[in-house]
Amino acid sequence: MKIIGVTQARIGSSRLPKKVLLEIKNKTLLAYHLERIVQSKSVDRWIVATTNESESDAICKIANEFKINSFKGSLDDVLDRFYQAVKNENADYIVRVTSDCPLIDNQLIDETVRFCIDEKLEYYSNVFEDSYPDGLDVEVFSFKMLEEAWQNANLKADREHVTPYIRRKVDLSYYSINIEPKYSKLRITVDEEKDFKLVQFLIEQLGDNKGWKEYADFILQNPDVKNINDSIIRNQGYMKSKFEEIKLREVTNFTISNKYRNEIHQLIPGGCHTYSKGDDQFPQLSPAAIAKGKGSHVWDVDGNEYLDCSMGLTSVSLGHAYDEVVNAVKEELENGVNFQRPASIEKEMAEAFLALVPGHDMIKFSKNGSVVTTAAVKLARAKTGRDFVVFPGDHPFYSYDDWFIGKTACNKGVPEATTNLSLTFQSYNIDSLKELFEKYPNQIACVITEPEKPNYPHLPANFKVKEFLEQAIQLCHENGALFIADEMVTGFKTEFPGSITKYGIQPDMATWGKGIANGFSFCALTGKKGVMELGGILNEGEEKVFLISTTHGGETHGMSAAIATIDIFKNQNVIQHNHAIGKKLSQLCKELVQEANISDYIDVVVSEWMPFFIFKNNKKEVCQGYRTLFLQEMIKRGVLFQGAFVPCFSHTEEDVYYFAKAFKESIEVYKKALEEGYENYLVGKPAKAVFRKFL
Repeated sequence: MKIIGVTQARIGSSRLPKKVLLEIKNKTLLAYHLERIVQSKSVDRWIVATTNESESDAICKIANEFKINSFKGSLDDVLDRFYQAVKNENADYIVRVTSDCPLIDNQLIDETVRFCIDEKLEYYSNVFEDSYPDGLDVEVFSFKMLEEAWQNANLKADREHVTPYIRRKVDLSYYSINIEPKYSKLRITVDEEKDFKLVQFLIEQLGDNKGWKEYADFILQNPDVKNINDSIIRNQGYMKSKFEEIKLREVTNFTISNKYRNEIHQLIPGGCHTYSKGDDQFPQLSPAAIAKGKGSHVWDVDGNEYLDCSMGLTSVSLGHAYDEVVNAVKEELENGVNFQRPASIEKEMAEAFLALVPGHDMIKFSKNGSVVTTAAVKLARAKTGRDFVVFPGDHPFYSYDDWFIGKTACNKGVPEATTNLSLTFQSYNIDSLKELFEKYPNQIACVITEPEKPNYPHLPANFKVKEFLEQAIQLCHENGALFIADEMVTGFKTEFPGSITKYGIQPDMATWGKGIANGFSFCALTGKKGVMELGGILNEGEEKVFLISTTHGGETHGMSAAIATIDIFKNQNVIQHNHAIGKKLSQLCKELVQEANISDYIDVVVSEWMPFFIFKNNKKEVCQGYRTLFLQEMIKRGVLFQGAFVPCFSHTEEDVYYFAKAFKESIEVYKKALEEGYENYLVGKPAKAVFRKFL
């Protein structure tokens, strides 16, 4: 096994010219860098790849002092320069680092190489999730993949950088890097003068022979040091080249959409079948209906193309018209979809799903989430003989049935007597939940709640989800109530299959839907046998519980879609991919907001499974007018955006940068509106809340 290391070094730099030749204590940054990388035990030989400019002789001279060969190549075609440097080395694997990282860690290089080789990967790095401080980047890849990239890459950004093409082509498994998140925002690289000052301070204070963590901890322990370069965006050069390459769509034609909008409300109350898709949820300049979708993109009735962000209101976890799922459905359709007796596939589906959920023995199918959450509530009441149901009052939706809707502003048509049987607490606040059990002793049948959310603004910084869930389950059981985990949104997103396994909890029941069948209508209620069998027919003599009885609950094509989706999640690291996409997108957007100096007006809630955004007016108050304006501007640029981003398996790094560029341009409009009022930029009225008392 031959491993060749290549470090890239050049004289030119738009932000800090000749940076590798800058000196600290009479030694160049390049010398510090080379001195550290040659200590790697896994790399057989190092090469310095530089440009064919005459000034690069200085780089070659320093390399020679360390007995390292150098190679001069193309200034602009970095991929070609890199390939030409190693093509005659007969290398099996290549290690790539860059010379603007003067304090790179040789042990980290060896760890990265070892993992890549041991796992027999074509590519591995510590850079995609940006877990380490910037300045410790190491990439390892096979020579075969480098050669393929050199032969086939034709995008400008692919030629200006070495590995984007490779990252798109290999079967990436985003292995979690077990280091604390606090390190990811640090910079120990040199792109700008501020970076140089920080590295200079580190070397002068700590020396040049420490491990990366010692430097990083020193920065964290000294806020004044951290502030030296804290404002610089990570990987800004790559982002800039991606933005230059990307041509945003310009969506202005809604002719057919407007006609559709004018007619649909005469046919369908609300104009659609879930209020979150309604016209009052979007700006006037938006598509009224979608004609088709493929992967991470959709096309409206006017033919406009959009990057999809909500993915079927979080239900599409793999991508629109995902081939493996569609093929499974087509095959099953040939056998028929509904019969007088249960379809044989129901047993296969039950076994496959229950195998994913520890501690749950039985399952019931349905076509939508409201049915299974209501079924769970009914079972809890039947099991306990109690009437009261408890759920968080600040959660947007659990069911369209009376037990939930009666507690919202849209309670017209719900008897007060029914509404009074539902109690609410502040989400994830165990003391708030305890108060209800004290106030209604021996009267509460169940607590139903989402197991987690992307953020918890009303809770202390040290809040732990797992601790709350364990306490809530214990509290329920101590008081004779059942605990229901609603995994409708979190399922197949926070983990596989959901937060139940992520936190190792065992609720009495769990409700599932949304992404478990990649957009097909399939939902499920799972639970412990002692509860679920109440809905059965085998215990003769006992009073019957009429649980779920739906003609279409056992449709075969929905189950075949779910089985195919489960197989893909099991075999293709979907969760890791989706989390990497979500983390990358939210971090990029947060950096763009900071760069634009409007962090007081746009909150980017960083989340790996569903980042979302909060928009405020110039008084720093949450404002629907400004939110709607931002939606309008994103839609205008070909991003179907409703305030959140739901990563799916079809989303790519290209999609992330497309979103980020549209986001950056929309920020510019937003800043003007903050000064002049959103009314001067928004066409039509602001979107409205789904749950409101009056239309």
